[in-house]
Amino acid sequence: MMIVCVTKLNLKKAVAGAILLAAVIFGVSALRGQDEVLQSVSTVGEVSLSQDLDSIEKQVALLENLGWQVDDEPITQTEVQIPSEFDEVYVEYNELQKQQGLDLEKYKGKRAMLYVYRVENDPSGTQNVTASMVIYKDKLIAADICVPEEDGLLRTITNNQK
Repeated sequence: MMIVCVTKLNLKKAVAGAILLAAVIFGVSALRGQDEVLQSVSTVGEVSLSQDLDSIEKQVALLENLGWQVDDEPITQTEVQIPSEFDEVYVEYNELQKQQGLDLEKYKGKRAMLYVYRVENDPSGTQNVTASMVIYKDKLIAADICVPEEDGLLRTITNNQK
């Protein structure tokens, strides 16, 4: 797996990245087989995941329209490289994306921007919940809600069940 990030790296960010990767692995395996997660949709109610997201304001508006209360500014903005070949972690993560009508397959080898927002209203009541959005040419290509801890959660942004 190859991810290229443009950021100042410190110990706190390195640990957060390792925890996020562990959360992806644990969360994706926990989500397998759950029928209540939306299957292959690009709209949720009246909210379209295919709208242009060419500004922070539009990204925040999309998350809020899906029921997430987030900070007005991302806690992280990072350029990432989608791997040309997917390892097991990316295959599982892409399955999560397909549940909400997104698919990383056609973006293999591309550079995109990762925006991470602090979520303030997760129904689980858990602290440190984040919403991640991967944007390529102003389009959402991947997104998730995550608690970056070893036994944290990982789910689609379209699954805000209270």
